[in-house]
Amino acid sequence: MTRKYWVGLNLVKGIGPMKVRALLDHFGDLERAWHADAATLRRVGLDRRALSNLLQARQRLDLDAEMARLARNHVQALTWQDPQ
Repeated sequence: MTRKYWVGLNLVKGIGPMKVRALLDHFGDLERAWHADAATLRRVGLDRRALSNLLQARQRLDLDAEMARLARNHVQALTWQDPQ
C-alpha cells in the first residue's frame, strides 16, 4: 500500500469514502486508481466533477512533497487498512 495515494485522493473534492471504496474495489489499490485513464475512472463511477478535480489534482499535486509536509508537521496519515 502506498499511503501517498490515500492522501492524494483525500485532497480531491468530490471523492469521498464511497468513491474511494469503488476505486479500491475496481483497481485493487489506490495507486492504480490515481494513474488510471479518464474513461476507466468514469466507468468506475466518478462523476464529471470528481473526475475533473482528480485530473487537475494529478497535475498540480506533488504527492511526495505532501507526504514530506505531513512528516515535517508530525502528522501520520491513517487509512482504513491501519489497525489504529
